[in-house]
Order: sequence, then C-alpha cells, then structure tokens
Amino acid sequence: MKVPTKSELIHFKIQAAMREHCFDEDQVKYLGVRDGEHWYLIANEHEVPVSEIEEFEFDGYVEGENE
Repeated sequence: MKVPTKSELIHFKIQAAMREHCFDEDQVKYLGVRDGEHWYLIANEHEVPVSEIEEFEFDGYVEGENE
C-alpha cells in the first residue's frame, strides 16, 4: 500500500471540501495537474501548487452558501 505524501493528503482534503460544499470560483478553484502537481487558484488571483499549501482546515462554512 502506497502511503500518500503530505501534498497528496492536502489535495484530498481540499477536494473533499470542494465536493461537499459549494465554493465560488473566486474563493478556490482546482486548475488541474501541471508538471505532475495539482494546482489551485486561491482568491481568484494566486495560482498555487498544492506542495506550497502548508495546511488546509475547513471550518464548515462557505461564504454565500445556504443564503
């Protein structure tokens, strides 16, 4: 069994939060894989590889959800 890397775990956490909640594209958007790494667009202005995201904790609230 292959143990996921820290980057893979963060990617899985972000994907689970995105799947379970409606994030506006100006909050977080998955951009796909580039050079073997998952990339995200944060706050509609920062393109970030998952390896540069140190941690991800979702508090269960998405601005604009259920309004």
